[in-house]
Amino acid sequence: MGTLLNRVTAIAGVAVILAGCTGVRHTPVGPTCISCKPYYCRGSWHYPQLYYEYNEVGIASWYGDDCHGKSKATGEPFDKMAMTAAHKTLPLPSVARVTSLITGKSIVVVIDDRGPYVYKGRIIDLSYGAAVALGIHGRKPSMVRVEVLVEDSLKLSRYAALCRRNKGIRRGRSLCQVYFEDVKGMPMPIPPIYTASHTQRLERKRSGISTRQQHPSSKRNSHSGPRKSLQAHIDHIRA
Repeated sequence: MGTLLNRVTAIAGVAVILAGCTGVRHTPVGPTCISCKPYYCRGSWHYPQLYYEYNEVGIASWYGDDCHGKSKATGEPFDKMAMTAAHKTLPLPSVARVTSLITGKSIVVVIDDRGPYVYKGRIIDLSYGAAVALGIHGRKPSMVRVEVLVEDSLKLSRYAALCRRNKGIRRGRSLCQVYFEDVKGMPMPIPPIYTASHTQRLERKRSGISTRQQHPSSKRNSHSGPRKSLQAHIDHIRA
């Protein structure tokens, strides 16, 4: 009996070690994370993830005329021809590579909306323009692989935070336009705008505790240093 117990204990220890070795390192979301709180839709709760790593195979659908011009989860109007997509739980915004397992084509989209909520197995809802580029607009829902581009997602999140503080940089453009015109191809690292942990801040928001209650002495202008370094970095890239 003692020998059997020792074997079970040894096997359990090996399993724990292997689990630790195969653990995936998660990259916390950047300073811009829209619709990151749990939400209820179509009879179930959805819990957005607070990290970017994602690589899944599933069914892709697309949406177009019926939603064109309507407001998305980010508050921006939907443009059916833009290279965008909707996902139920990925951070908004995120940048992802979508590959059709039928046509073999691959595209990069900005995920800036929530959905799809119909039909089990659908993992992403592409804009009409993205579906055309992928070659699946004339087909029934198609099998695709969705892989988040972690570095580009983090760059877009940090750049969008800069745009909120310096509105002249964005000039009324959508997150999709900002990514393809400014952020794509911009080298890392982009200095973070905030020094506090973004994940901790989001967790406090989820629990209903404000940042000011946790840190009453904090001031907005305390982050002017990182913002200036980011602005200088962007000016250097544009030059």
